[in-house]
Formats: sequence, structure tokens, C-alpha cells
Amino acid sequence: MTTKVVEVLAKILDGLNKNISLEDVNSIINEEKKFDKQTISAAFSLVYDKIATNRLLNELENRNVKRGVRIFSADEIEIIGIEFYNYLIFLQNIGLIEYTDLEILIEQILLFPTERITLEDINWLVLVSLVDYDSKILPGSRVTLFSTDTIN
Repeated sequence: MTTKVVEVLAKILDGLNKNISLEDVNSIINEEKKFDKQTISAAFSLVYDKIATNRLLNELENRNVKRGVRIFSADEIEIIGIEFYNYLIFLQNIGLIEYTDLEILIEQILLFPTERITLEDINWLVLVSLVDYDSKILPGSRVTLFSTDTIN
């Protein structure tokens, strides 16, 4: 099931990267009939919960201080690649990953044993950053539902 959720998540992220709305991405995925509704719901829940959690935390912490912009070094851009650099910045801009998540993702990517990172590798790392089992998960979050529960 986890692999299928990652595949759906990759399609969602790819759609967002192409500026396709989440509703349209959902329609496209459903038309393919490759994944069951439960898997699709779980992937969308991860995305929505992460965005909602980040917004709630920002409001609770009352962050009025402007945050700086992360500037990648030439070595980081060479290892990550300009396409994936833009992809990570895009995910940060839409609120799917926070500044600290970006730092952790970059650190993990730089430690990857392969010479060239792939989109699948980055999507796996993003999935890991979405599933945060600290106290940041909202009470009643879809992330905490069992895989057999249904989401309306």
C-alpha cells in the first residue's frame, strides 16, 4: 500500500508542479483507474494535512518575522540538479514543505549514495517529510486513520 501511496503522491506532486489544480489532478488519477479510492484518499490526505498543519502552526506561533530565502550553493545545485532545485522550491512555496523540511531534504539528498538523484528519490523523501509523527499532527487528522477507514 505504501508504494501505491507514493505513486499517487508522485502524480499529485507532478500535477502541482505543472500548475494543475488538485481537483483536476484528482480527476486525472481517477480516470486512469490504476489506484483504488482508498489509496488516492490517503495520498491526498497527506498533502492536505501537511498544508493545514503548517498553516495552523504558523498561526499559533504568530510568525510575523520575515523568513530568509534559502540559497543553494553551486555544489548543492550540481548534485540536486536545477530541475529538482526548482521542484523543491515550488513545494516550499505552496506550503507542502517548510523551511526546516527543505533543509532536512537537502541534507538527505546530499548523503544519497547515487551519483544522480531521481524524481522518485525526491518524492520518497518528500513522503517521509509529510508523515511527521511528532505532536504536529492535528487531532483527528486523516494521517492517523487506519488504512481500512473511509474518508468522505
